[in-house]
Amino acid sequence: MTASHKTEFQIKNIMKYNHDGSPDNQQARHKILMMVVKDLQSLGYGKRWKVHHIGKSEVDRLVHLWRNPKEGKGVANTTIANRLVHIRWLASKVRRDEYIPTNKELGCSSRKDAPNHNTNKAVKLNHQSLEKLSERDQLITLLRAEFGLRTKEALKFNYQYATSKSRTHINLKANWCKGGRPREIEIVNNRQGVLLQRVKDFQDSHREKSMIPKARSYKGYYKAYNEARFKADIAGHGLRHQWAQDRFKQVSGGIESPYSGGTKYKELNATDQARFDRGAEMVNVELGHGANRQDITSAYIGKG
Repeated sequence: MTASHKTEFQIKNIMKYNHDGSPDNQQARHKILMMVVKDLQSLGYGKRWKVHHIGKSEVDRLVHLWRNPKEGKGVANTTIANRLVHIRWLASKVRRDEYIPTNKELGCSSRKDAPNHNTNKAVKLNHQSLEKLSERDQLITLLRAEFGLRTKEALKFNYQYATSKSRTHINLKANWCKGGRPREIEIVNNRQGVLLQRVKDFQDSHREKSMIPKARSYKGYYKAYNEARFKADIAGHGLRHQWAQDRFKQVSGGIESPYSGGTKYKELNATDQARFDRGAEMVNVELGHGANRQDITSAYIGKG
C-alpha cells in the first residue's frame, strides 16, 4: 500500500479481500470504519494517513471524541464498544491488534453491562411456520435449529464436505464460519441424522454443493432467505440460543442451564460447578466462539 492512496481506499481494499462475517456485518463494518476515518480527520489526521499505523494513540483520541459531549456526541460506552469491534478487526488485518487497548483499559462497558444482558433469547422452532417455507429454506432453518449454525454456515453447508471426515460429527469449513474458525459439532440424535440425509438428497438432486441456488450469489440469497423467514415468522438467532441450552444440558450431564430454569452457577456445589464449567466450555467450542469467550456463551445459557 503506497502513501498516495487515501485512507478510505486503503480500508476498502482491505475489506475487498477479507469478507469476514455476514453481508450485514460487512456493511456495518464499512459504515463504522468510514466514520472512524472522518473522525480521525477531524482530529487532524491527513486524508492519506496509513491505516497500518493504527494503535493506542488513535483509539484513545477516538474514544475521547465519542465520549465527550462537548467535542463529540456523548456516545454510550456500549456503542463505543461495538465500534471498537470493527477497529480491532481492521487492526488484526494490518497486524496491529496488539496495539489496541482493551475495553477495560478504555473504560468501556463490558457485554454484561448491556441493557439486554441476562435475558433469555432462546426461541423454539415453530414447525407450523416452518411449513410456509420452500424446501430449501426449510432445510436451511433446520440446520440452524438442529446444529446451532449461524445463517451463513447453514447457507454454505456442503453435505459432502461436512460428513467426509467423520460419521459422528459434522465439520464446518473455515470460510463458512465467523472469524474463519473451522469447527466440528457432534451428531447426537436421529433427527440430525434424518436432516443430514435430506440435505444430501436435496443437494444431489439439484447438483449443488451448498444450500445457495446455483444461479444466486451468497449475498443475494442471504437476504432472500431472511426475508422469507421474517414473513413466515421464523426466529433468527433465537434458534441458536435454544440449541445452546439444549446442548448444554446434554454435555453437562443433565444440568439445566440457568436460562432454562436451572440453578444459578453460584448456588451449585463444587462438583456441579465443575460439570457446569466443562459443559459451558464444550458449548463454547461447538458454537464457534473464540478462545476464552465464555462471556458470550453465558449470554446463551445464563450463569448467575
